[in-house]
Amino acid sequence: MDTLLFTKDQYYFAGLLTLCVLSVASYAYAGNVFLFNFDKEYSLPSLYHYLLLSICCFGFYQLMQLERAYDVWFYAFAYLLVDDMTTLHETAGWLLGKHVIPGPLWFFSARSLGEISYLAVVGGLLGVLLIKRFFGANAEVRKQFIIFACLIVLFALFGVLVDSIHEQTCSPRGLLCLLVGILEDGGEILVTIFIIHQIRQLLISETENASQQSPQGL
Repeated sequence: MDTLLFTKDQYYFAGLLTLCVLSVASYAYAGNVFLFNFDKEYSLPSLYHYLLLSICCFGFYQLMQLERAYDVWFYAFAYLLVDDMTTLHETAGWLLGKHVIPGPLWFFSARSLGEISYLAVVGGLLGVLLIKRFFGANAEVRKQFIIFACLIVLFALFGVLVDSIHEQTCSPRGLLCLLVGILEDGGEILVTIFIIHQIRQLLISETENASQQSPQGL
C-alpha cells in the first residue's frame, strides 16, 4: 500500500507542520494572509484537509469492498468532506443559534450550541447504522470500530470544544486568535492523519491475508 495516497505518515505530518509555520510567518510579516489562514475555507490548510478527507473516503471505500461493515465509515467521511467544503454545520449552527437556541451556555455561544445540536442529529443518524454494523461484525472489525470511534471523538473535540474557545479569542482578532485557530483546524488535520494511518494498516493486513489464503483456495 505504499502508493501516492497511502504513503509514510511523516510526509503528511511534514505537510501539516509546513502549513503551521507558513501561517504564523505570514501573519508576522503581512497580517492575516488568506492563502495560509487556517480559518478560511479554500485556503491551503483547508485544501490540504479536503485532500486528507478524500483519502479517508477512498480508503474506506476500498475497505468496504472487503468488509461491508466499513460502509458506515465511508458515509461518515464523505459527509465530513462535503460538510467541510460547504461549511454546512457552521451555517446550520448559525441559523439554530439565531432562531432556536435561547442563548449562550457556559463558554459555548448560541452558534456553538446550534452546531452541537445539528451535529448530534447527524451523528445520531449515522450512529444507528454504526451500531447495527458493529454488532453484526466479527471481533477484529469491532476492535477497529472502537479505534475509529475514539479518533472521531478526538476529531469532534477539536471541531467543537476548541472551536468554541477559538470563537472567544477572536474578539478582537490577533495572534492568540491565529494560534487557537491553528490548534483547532490543525488538530482536526492531525487526527485525520492518524485515521489515514489506521486505514493503511488495515488495507496492508487485508492484502496480506488475501495473499496467504489464495494458494489454499487453489
